[in-house]
Amino acid sequence: MSLGEIAKVALVNTALGMGTVFCVLILISIVIWILGVAFRKERMKAAAAPAAPEITGDKAAIPEPEDSGFELEAAIVTAAIHKFMSDQNVDTDEYIVRNIRRATWKHM
Repeated sequence: MSLGEIAKVALVNTALGMGTVFCVLILISIVIWILGVAFRKERMKAAAAPAAPEITGDKAAIPEPEDSGFELEAAIVTAAIHKFMSDQNVDTDEYIVRNIRRATWKHM
């Protein structure tokens, strides 16, 4: 085989391989899109009909306000830092988490 024939076979193999990969990726993207559309409809149906509060006697049941969970997050972060530092044999008695704030940047 000459160098030109080898290059032609290599080019055909490359095109077939890359074409197959792109076709499979497009197929996976379409399946994920279809699943997203199907589950979005179910979520919209569930959100459209909120549960009415039960009426017991003469008062309606008042739902509890949802907690932001910030105190729980602070406790979790503090526990994780404490565990990491204790695994590293660092004295954790003087370490206190005073402030936790969310990152303001957005991932691109």
